[in-house]
Amino acid sequence: MRNRLLALSLALMVGASPVSAQTALQLRWELVGDTQAAFTLTNRDTKPLAATGWAIYFSALHSADSGSVGAGFDIQDVMADLHRIVPGAGFAGLAPGATIKIPYVTEPLLNRSFAPSGPYIVFDAAQDVGVPLSDYVAAPFQRSQRVVTPQAQFALDAEARDIPASELPPVFPTPVQVTKGTGALRLSAMPQVPAPAELANEAAFAAEYLRPYFGSARKAGVPALRLEVGDVADYASPETYTLVVDPVQGIRIVGASPAGVFYGLQSLRSLLPAPTPRAGLVLPAIRVVDAPRFGYRGFMLDVARNFHPKAAVLRTLDLLARYKLNVFHMHLTDDEGWRVEIAGLPELTAVGARRGHPLDSKGFLQPAFGSGPQVGGAYGSGFYSHADYVEIVRYAAARHIEVIPEIEMPGHARAAIKAMAGNAQYRLTDPNDRSAYRSVQGYPDNVMDPALESTYGFIERVVSDLAAMHREAGAPLRNIHMGGDEVPNGVWVGSPAVQAYMRAHGLTSVDDLWFVFYGRVAQILKAHDLALSGWEEIAVRKTRREGRGTNIPNPDFAGRGWRAYVWNNVPGWGAEDLAYRLANGGYEVVLSPVTNYYFDLAWNQNPEETGLDWGGYLDMRKPFEFIPFDYYRNARVDREGNPLNPAAFVGKDRLTDYGRAHIVGIQGNLWSETIGGEGRLDYMLVPKLFGLAERAWAPDPDWAKEAGRVKSDSLFREGWSRLVNVVGKRELPRLDREVSRLNYRIPTPGLQVAGGMVYSSVELPGFILRYTTDGSDPTVRSAEVRGPIPFRGTVSVAAFNTTGRKGLTARVTAPLP
Repeated sequence: MRNRLLALSLALMVGASPVSAQTALQLRWELVGDTQAAFTLTNRDTKPLAATGWAIYFSALHSADSGSVGAGFDIQDVMADLHRIVPGAGFAGLAPGATIKIPYVTEPLLNRSFAPSGPYIVFDAAQDVGVPLSDYVAAPFQRSQRVVTPQAQFALDAEARDIPASELPPVFPTPVQVTKGTGALRLSAMPQVPAPAELANEAAFAAEYLRPYFGSARKAGVPALRLEVGDVADYASPETYTLVVDPVQGIRIVGASPAGVFYGLQSLRSLLPAPTPRAGLVLPAIRVVDAPRFGYRGFMLDVARNFHPKAAVLRTLDLLARYKLNVFHMHLTDDEGWRVEIAGLPELTAVGARRGHPLDSKGFLQPAFGSGPQVGGAYGSGFYSHADYVEIVRYAAARHIEVIPEIEMPGHARAAIKAMAGNAQYRLTDPNDRSAYRSVQGYPDNVMDPALESTYGFIERVVSDLAAMHREAGAPLRNIHMGGDEVPNGVWVGSPAVQAYMRAHGLTSVDDLWFVFYGRVAQILKAHDLALSGWEEIAVRKTRREGRGTNIPNPDFAGRGWRAYVWNNVPGWGAEDLAYRLANGGYEVVLSPVTNYYFDLAWNQNPEETGLDWGGYLDMRKPFEFIPFDYYRNARVDREGNPLNPAAFVGKDRLTDYGRAHIVGIQGNLWSETIGGEGRLDYMLVPKLFGLAERAWAPDPDWAKEAGRVKSDSLFREGWSRLVNVVGKRELPRLDREVSRLNYRIPTPGLQVAGGMVYSSVELPGFILRYTTDGSDPTVRSAEVRGPIPFRGTVSVAAFNTTGRKGLTARVTAPLP
């Protein structure tokens, strides 16, 4: 890459005299070993860089080990993921044209998401001004250990068989019952869509789906597409439907409700082939009877840590609706951002929805996740106006998706705390609090004070306005998520307000304030006819067992209809059975286990992927293979991908029949620390979404019910083969046609060398593989893989989708003769 000069011009005022300081710096970062990294700083200016008086700030999901930094520098942790490079006594300055390497030791880094980002320089003479270092590159890095090699990928791909498109199930997600008929329905023009008034919305969608085949042309004698609400089969779900395609009578969809009709339309959409100009539409005769397994089929998008604009949200809603998911959980607030306008509280978005430098968090929050120093940058700054939020809720409701807003509390609340610091009526912390704590993410000041009446006044104000916006959208607020996770030890003990409250109410431990807080929150919600929902922590009580800290279901709240979203099931961490214990104890439970449904986890261990690894790795298979009522059964690897010790589940509670009735559904979660960039949301969502959609909607699969391990594994491989073929040959090509520029993850090929030849595979059949033999990346002009490739030089293979977009490249290199 050609270096570009960066002129950093700062106009400073010292007293009445303007002083200017100029420099031009180039910054590079590289991983030089598993735990060794280095910055390389080059002075491209005509003036020397001073030995002192400046610091370079950057975001990174790793820290430098204490005392490990070389070249006379120090790398300091500022707060959370923000760090800075500071010159020390051993640095004498940097002459024009000179370069210095700054090595340091850190933890093993997984992938590019862990590389430093958003660097900027701050001079001591102008500490309120941060200037981006735009000439910055983090070099790609490779590892020979802890990776999925092309050979390992080839073995993984071999677990599925190629199925001809004509033999694939016609509807996705898998319906309860499909009966193929005789003959086909032939439509030569747009059919009439007779429907009652209550189905006007669905009739409009039907016309939208069929328009690419006919335009607006109509003519007499074309069989109709009839939409009806009525009694459907023997299923209790209001989302039940039947779909009949008849060669003579046309198409008839009957739903138990408008939602059922809508899902019938999505199944009809699955049957539609690619449009052919002037060819009309031919559909095979078929009858589908269908109902969802779970009434709650959710997806959570974190728009707080990095903001995702309204257009991205609406496109995500379209994807959820297409695959019959019916809940969109919006994580609207967190330490790094408050993303929704609340009437009468302009500080929430003026301060809480913007990030930049300086770091005092008075006018805006500090940089995070590479957002840099400039206020107003994409992803770091942004919020949904009143009109935006109402539009999102209305758009979702038209697609039978419930929007559940989440307001994080009492922890993960730094954005709200800093925004309301100057408003005594709604202040969220005690100004005299001297408590010393640090959250999991590294914040010392992110927890609301439960002893302040102003805290509850704030909560009431926010809930009231959210409820009002939902009413305005025509979709009354039915559920609201009130956070509850990761409150660190050490909070509240130094708050005079808390100590006074505890004395007045006879409390002996700050842990008791948890129940005080959520008891008050529940009262606020009850006045709005809302039950409380939150992360699993709202439903547990801290206690000790055999001298060790543990969590048990809190019996005091179990009978109140509270809903707990349970995420912590990591084998070996001790909470493997928490979801089942809470359901058995009477709580409504949404299963959102990190091991199977945290979409922000990296696809695998390879450094070119994006995402985190603290809970393991997550591809499309993990959400598909999850057994909601007995997940121990096929949990076979630990979070590092190693075979799981079966003892991890010894003595763990099983789900009772009573508990099963309290599992309301499942949800995928996409946290956004690593997706602050164009296309990254798509990449982390699809194709993982297909595994979630299948498990949330489809009946319990045969492989999950088969007692014998050998037969169960065989049935699973067949089910997995059906899914990868449906996704690769039908659903992704459909999305290529119908969703513009969807940047989903294209599979990386597997490669196997045998007998002097290279054999290729692909996880999702249907993609075109192209190759080169000179080490270069394949392009759309490269030769197509049509069989084994002679093994000489470096063989590079990549998959291409129907639009010509390329995935990651797999390579094998022949040894030198």
